[in-house]
Amino acid sequence: MKILCVIDSLGSGGAQRQMVNLAIGLKAKGHDVELLIYFPELRFFKGELGAAGIPVYEVHKSKGFSFKVLGKLITLMRSGKYKAVISFLSAPNIYVELAIMISRPKLKSIVSERSSYTQESRSLFRKIPRYLHIWADTVVANSHSHANWLRSHGHLRYKTHVIYNGYPLLATEDQPDHYKKDKVVAFLVVGRINAGKNGVRLVKALVLFHQRNGYAPSVSWVGRQETDPQSLQTRAEMDRLLGENPQVSARWRWLGEREDIPQLMASCNSLIHVSLYEGLPNVVCEALMAGRPVIASNVCDHPFLIEDGVRGLLCDPLSSDSICATLEKFTAMTATEKATLGQNARNYAEQNLTIARMVTEFETFIFDGTH
Repeated sequence: MKILCVIDSLGSGGAQRQMVNLAIGLKAKGHDVELLIYFPELRFFKGELGAAGIPVYEVHKSKGFSFKVLGKLITLMRSGKYKAVISFLSAPNIYVELAIMISRPKLKSIVSERSSYTQESRSLFRKIPRYLHIWADTVVANSHSHANWLRSHGHLRYKTHVIYNGYPLLATEDQPDHYKKDKVVAFLVVGRINAGKNGVRLVKALVLFHQRNGYAPSVSWVGRQETDPQSLQTRAEMDRLLGENPQVSARWRWLGEREDIPQLMASCNSLIHVSLYEGLPNVVCEALMAGRPVIASNVCDHPFLIEDGVRGLLCDPLSSDSICATLEKFTAMTATEKATLGQNARNYAEQNLTIARMVTEFETFIFDGTH
């Protein structure tokens, strides 16, 4: 079956990672897969698609709405060679649904929203994607919280479904041995540096941790700096707090963008992910797959993924004291207790977060439109 996948770019974002996983997974199951992007200068995952033999259509988009992108999609759909189209993210979904409205192709259409409804503004413009979903056969969310919100729109009640992200199975070491290696717990943060990732409260929590315990845990932050004013202000405030607290700063590392996330995940004791809102965060799922406990904010689908005290610990992201107390609770655990959380995380991921499971669920909608 020939399938067209559509996304904005092959940059290093979570949605792009998942589109690449899906495309390669579909290809591995014998489907003929092609991809269309319109920001070709962002090529972080391009090599993986090339190695898998998946061709990529590159449309150079100008600023604002692009009739060039829309026209290319209409041309491809009218060719009649595709049996299904799958798009990720709001803007690609809009282009695909407009192309369907104009060309009326005979194919299955699946559009996927990859964010959290908490990020939505109430403007009429932001509501347009919801109305255009009338042209899609299936609307997929990658979190239960966002799917439930989508279903509150009457016309989406019966066509909205949840498909969790998919990840490769990674080798893991014996859990108890891992947690006996270091006396000072090593935490990892993976995410873009912006206000939503809640870095300022995290640093404040570490300052409080040091005041209470006489030492600071090691924290490494991986991810690119966003360049909008609010994100730059967030980084400046974090750097100010770190500069005023050298004992915390000495245990803090900015690592920037990295391609060795699996190795970094293997070397840490726990992932910290105290963001203010989420869809289904790739990094949390990757930590679970790596058998690492997660300290996460009690928002959106985190309670389903983590189950407080089972695969990690939950905290209130609006309270530095709550974040600190959760870090203290984890550091006070024995190596065996931490290892149990890690093994529970791995077991959950093997059952619910594999690429094979994700691909099969997308195939279900491609073949019969039911779930």
